[in-house]
Amino acid sequence: MDFNELASYLSGIKPILENSVGLAVFAKERAKFESWLKVEVCGLLAKHCAQVIPEKQRVDVVADEWGIELKTVNTNIRYEGVQIKSRPITKNTQGVINDINKLRQMNMQKKAVIFIVFPIEHENKKWQVQLQRIKQELTTLKMLPFTFNGGVIKGVIYLGLV
Repeated sequence: MDFNELASYLSGIKPILENSVGLAVFAKERAKFESWLKVEVCGLLAKHCAQVIPEKQRVDVVADEWGIELKTVNTNIRYEGVQIKSRPITKNTQGVINDINKLRQMNMQKKAVIFIVFPIEHENKKWQVQLQRIKQELTTLKMLPFTFNGGVIKGVIYLGLV
């Protein structure tokens, strides 16, 4: 499976995010949901891969020849319908970069990172500064905007090739 196929399979996370009432509650509170994401990614990949293993060799998901790290990034950017809470966006961004660096050191054929950022719109100028830090660590970056259940809180799914 190549990166574009992986991206196609993982795009199946968008309708799950958009239809989940529970995840909308998490988004409203700026709460992370990385463990949930791991379960859903394993479910999506199990339909297309011979072997899917969560948490193998300190990697979130290993699917056939792919090592995949997952992150949920809650921003501190003010957003309608979302609780005002301070969240360390720079620290969260560094967490994605740290996962990329961890993957580089792993002995796996193919490596990718998937991270969901919320509440945010891709074009947000403050977010673009943070995203540039991540992009320079990746070969390719794909993005897929979505809206949490209820249609008010926006987010973006990013998939990067390490």
